[in-house]
Amino acid sequence: MACCKYFTILCILALALASCAEKQPEETDSVVLYYSEKAETRRVAKLLAEKTGSALFDIAGKQALPDLLAYRYYFIGAPIVDQDIALPMQSFLSNTDFFDGIVIPFWTGADSNADYSELFEKRIYRPRVIRAGGGFTDVSFFNMKGVGEQVDTLLAALSAELDALRGAGEQAEAVMKAFAAAYPDRLGEAVLYDGDWTVEMDGERYYYAQGKLLSETEVKQAADFRRQSIPRYVTEFSDDTTERNTWRAAARELFWRRSIFTGSASRGYSRSNSGAVRSNFYEKLLQCETRAEAFAHQRTVRFFGSAVTVHERIVAPLARAEQRINELEKEDEAITAWKKSLDSIGAWNWRNIAGSASRSFHSYGTAIDLLMKTVPGKETYWLWTQQKGVDFRAVPEEDKLNPPRSVVCVFEDEGFIWGGKWATYDTMHFEYHPELIYLSFYSS
Repeated sequence: MACCKYFTILCILALALASCAEKQPEETDSVVLYYSEKAETRRVAKLLAEKTGSALFDIAGKQALPDLLAYRYYFIGAPIVDQDIALPMQSFLSNTDFFDGIVIPFWTGADSNADYSELFEKRIYRPRVIRAGGGFTDVSFFNMKGVGEQVDTLLAALSAELDALRGAGEQAEAVMKAFAAAYPDRLGEAVLYDGDWTVEMDGERYYYAQGKLLSETEVKQAADFRRQSIPRYVTEFSDDTTERNTWRAAARELFWRRSIFTGSASRGYSRSNSGAVRSNFYEKLLQCETRAEAFAHQRTVRFFGSAVTVHERIVAPLARAEQRINELEKEDEAITAWKKSLDSIGAWNWRNIAGSASRSFHSYGTAIDLLMKTVPGKETYWLWTQQKGVDFRAVPEEDKLNPPRSVVCVFEDEGFIWGGKWATYDTMHFEYHPELIYLSFYSS
């Protein structure tokens, strides 16, 4: 009876291993890609596939490769020949887009003390390369136990690397990628560095730092800073979805795979400090750290017939928004009525947010107010409502003086968020935050 039981278990294990090696993209998020010129490379690849439940593919042309974007983790292996990756694997790496995956290289036939990860990294576009130390030297047929132990060591090192990624967190990855995509002229690509998600700006590295967005120097005094306000913003759907679909497609590409790492960083960023201040990341990003510097980046343009001074960054988006709104007006009388109701248009104004010690984005010229003429019984701005002795939180949506929905959609299509969606509503206010538009599609 015992023999029967163990035989059954062995059969189940054998079937499970066979199933792991033959899994297709929809069943696993990892794959082992290898070049089979050397039998020892093939043995390591098969063992890795068995131990990790990965799909297994030989790039030597003996089988068709699947859609590689269906995977998140790529074990990539090849023999090392004359201190370099075997040529077919070099060619494969140079002509393959792994997009935003995680690559774990392994190699055979090389000095066990040498790390060839950098050779793989130089030939791979975009994804993170985990340097778990993947060298295999003694892979003979009679030493598979030793090879299995080496594979176990590799996977243990990989686990440690993944723990570091978990520490960086999903939110950190999304936010830093959104910033990098929204301001490509100011920020470098978002990369995982020193256990956190970072971007480079003006030759200096900036860390997510649990939402504080700190420079390398500031990270050392992280407790002195408070988190930036990076709120979730919900976009609407415009009737003309061309621009909206452009944002959605870009966001889909940016966040192709939502990170599975949802832990929080353990670098001491969370210590409380009642005197903490906000970092000047946005000021540096927009090059508006002082009034004089901000003014140097302002431009005066015509917008719906008014002269308005704005940051140079939003000149083109505003022009596109005006053109689109004018086109929509031909079939929408509500837009005509809204345009006629505009009492004033204002943007650059070096000042703090009302009732706050924080700078308003009007100080940088990236916010614009389209103030409509007063209508009795209609509310525009929460503070004005409160000053009248009315609880602004109790004002229903129909009692707010809102621009037409189509106007809001056009502004969002151009990278602006609308203050009418805030709890402390400001229905005249539009603020340029393309990073929040990207994040709205990521979190939707």
